[in-house]
Amino acid sequence: MESLIALPTHHEPTKKPNRHGQPWVMSDYELMVQGVRDGLELPSLASRIGRAENVLLPRLRRLLPAAQRECYPELVLDALRTALADDTYDWRHEMLLSPPIIRNEIVRSGLDGLSDDQVVTVAYALLVSGGAEESALFDQLSERLASDRLTDRLIEMRAWRAARSSPFSIDEDAAWAHASYWVRGRGGYRNWHHRPMIEPSW
Repeated sequence: MESLIALPTHHEPTKKPNRHGQPWVMSDYELMVQGVRDGLELPSLASRIGRAENVLLPRLRRLLPAAQRECYPELVLDALRTALADDTYDWRHEMLLSPPIIRNEIVRSGLDGLSDDQVVTVAYALLVSGGAEESALFDQLSERLASDRLTDRLIEMRAWRAARSSPFSIDEDAAWAHASYWVRGRGGYRNWHHRPMIEPSW
């Protein structure tokens, strides 16, 4: 029995639009405006202009009033038809306008507004102070220190400052052990030798 050999199928290369890759000129936009006024949908509009459909939508948006350019893609043509129905609508002028920039930023205040470096510095200052009010505030920072993995940075700061201010030569491991005990208490002191390998900054 002869085995069947699949013959390769021949695919015709997709024909590119006749203006594919060419720079956009004002006549392209004029054709597009006329096509929208004639009621053409996106495929027919792309065919008339000689461009691919996927490059057409951003260009159509540029013809809209600046405040409407972020509308849903399926609404762009309808919005532009409505705008162009007004004979006084100057789409050339609208193309020159930049849409308003809207930034959705989360503004944090209080302890949540502190950067990581600031959290470590404030936590260090609170521990040095040692008062009851400072201790309560440090407790609020503890969750941030743990969740953002900043506790080791606080220990490193303590170890570095202790080594720098001491009149005696302090071994790095001893400085880290003391700093870990100072920050975490006895539980931290027992586990000081499990500290991550951080390049010493002194």
